[in-house]
Amino acid sequence: MKDADCPICGDSPSITKLIDYQAFCGLSHTSEVKAYKEIEAKELKAWMDKDKHVILIDVREPFEREICMIAGSQFIPMQEFDAHLAELDPSRELVFHCKLGGRSAKVCDKLIELGFNKVTNLNGGILAWIDQVDPSLTRY
Repeated sequence: MKDADCPICGDSPSITKLIDYQAFCGLSHTSEVKAYKEIEAKELKAWMDKDKHVILIDVREPFEREICMIAGSQFIPMQEFDAHLAELDPSRELVFHCKLGGRSAKVCDKLIELGFNKVTNLNGGILAWIDQVDPSLTRY
């Protein structure tokens, strides 16, 4: 039986289209100049294979990390990031990732504002990593 008050299929639906996921995550549809660097997944994999000291930091939520994670990555959820700033070494190359790259881009912006200059964002996030490097990881 159809629910007349349903926000999707009811008599007066208030939800009429899908959410813009990229806008929701803070990803811009325009090309902007960024103060931080970006890296493609294959480039990051090659870098990590060559230099075992690459610091890769996952800023997703705990439930996302339970689904899949990049081996060797550290974990600092974006919501807890301020509490962990003192743990970051500004003299080291720091690479950040999330699901698509929006949240990690915000973290990179914040660190640049705080004076860090060795900050890199994984372009396309863990989904790019899955597509380009490790398809055995679970997509979500």
